[in-house]
Amino acid sequence: MVSSAKPTVLVLDDDLGVRRTMRRFLETYGYGAAEAATYEEAIAHLQDTPGIFAVILDIRLGGAHTGLDVLEPLRTRPGCAEIPVLIMTGGVVNEEEEAMIARHRAHLFYKPEGFDTLLDFLDQLTGRDRLA
Repeated sequence: MVSSAKPTVLVLDDDLGVRRTMRRFLETYGYGAAEAATYEEAIAHLQDTPGIFAVILDIRLGGAHTGLDVLEPLRTRPGCAEIPVLIMTGGVVNEEEEAMIARHRAHLFYKPEGFDTLLDFLDQLTGRDRLA
């Protein structure tokens, strides 16, 4: 269940351990979290979860879709055009993927950078001050 009192971040990653760790980390620092393991689950959350504050997408997913496939429906959905999107990957990003990330005003992070870096950047993008 997603708490409406906290800004909700949608986390798309096919690795259950990464999703759960990200949820705990976000909740520790005052965010709510919605988890999705697949493209389809992420799209359902975008349709059914009010007030998604930001989105964290893993590029590589098991299946026919990638996390980048979420960008187009996200950006064309009413009220979602300006939602901060942080892309996480543990792999190499090709030129086409880099262009798509830039075109949709998303921000690229590599998983070894750590959750602190990701969270600090999310706070900056959203103007949120966890310490206030």
